[in-house]
Amino acid sequence: MIAWKSLVATLVLALALPGPSFAADAAEAVIEAARGECRSLEKGVLEVQDGAVTRIDVSGDGKPDAIVDSSKFACSSAASFFCGTGGCAVTIIVDGQATDFLAKGWKVVDWNGAPVVLLAVHGNACGGTNLRRCVIAYVWSEDAFRSVGS
Repeated sequence: MIAWKSLVATLVLALALPGPSFAADAAEAVIEAARGECRSLEKGVLEVQDGAVTRIDVSGDGKPDAIVDSSKFACSSAASFFCGTGGCAVTIIVDGQATDFLAKGWKVVDWNGAPVVLLAVHGNACGGTNLRRCVIAYVWSEDAFRSVGS
């Protein structure tokens, strides 16, 4: 699994950058951190597949935010470097703030004009096993992602 401490440190640096390319810079910082983590394991080479970064409004302010999906990363030295049974890291960057989730898939849907992020997660989040299907919905409100439940 990716070393999240170095990822967070890289994100902090990227999020300090000013200007309109804020989300792009932060998304690139996530990819660069992943590249470094991959390289640290037997000099692996990171492949970033199409769809690794999606620009879509998840905050409802009409401006595109960034979603970095590590399921679209492949490390030459480890087949399952970025994903496990709980899913893959999904980093959503809104207003320069990066929030990390662990998910088996994601989708943004429109709910009466407001974006909702749906994350398919491990079944234990719904009181079951990995085989149980479970989805958590998040909305951006008051500078954070919000949902019901624990």
